[in-house]
Amino acid sequence: MSQKITRIELQKKSKNRYSVFCNGEFKLGVSTEVLLQFGLFKDMTLSDALIEKITSAEKWFQLREQALHYLARRPHSEKELRDKLINKKFEKNLIAVVLKDLKEKKYIDDETFSRLLIREEMNLKKNGPLLIKNKLFKKGVQLELISEIIDKQYSEQDQLENCKYLAEKKVKLINHLPQTEQKKKLAAFLKQKGFNWRMINAVVLEKIAEEDENVF
Repeated sequence: MSQKITRIELQKKSKNRYSVFCNGEFKLGVSTEVLLQFGLFKDMTLSDALIEKITSAEKWFQLREQALHYLARRPHSEKELRDKLINKKFEKNLIAVVLKDLKEKKYIDDETFSRLLIREEMNLKKNGPLLIKNKLFKKGVQLELISEIIDKQYSEQDQLENCKYLAEKKVKLINHLPQTEQKKKLAAFLKQKGFNWRMINAVVLEKIAEEDENVF
């Protein structure tokens, strides 16, 4: 059944959306992009099939805009972005289409995302590789990709320097405790920060010994 557009007006609460009226009644809301895409104008006749196409195009546009809004705030992994869009109640099949488009345009790229997160974690937070791997895995990045990038980007020497840096800061907070307790707390802290036991043992023995030497 065809319907004629009797009025198109800009919505008061949005400068980029229009209300389309057919036969004097509100029919649908569209963005400027969709309005132009379909060339909508007063007295234009809309078939049911065309209305369905317009509605689908508007859903796709709104979903893509929401995805780009998230990406403008910070990089996201593909899974992270998908989960957020699902939580916004967008249709899963439409999400898949939009994510495919964004991947092709390199707006989302798990490899680039991983490199940025690893750089931030190792340089700013000084976290160890195990904690970083866990964070990336929770964001849906493949383990093989995670391991490959960390091996290339986070050398063992850098890990050791970060481990020592965190240990030095922690020791200053616990140096009033007995040595045995200091070792336990320091080891647990470094484990929580994502370093392996071999490195932790070496750093704990070194830093606690240094602290003892400073006392005497």
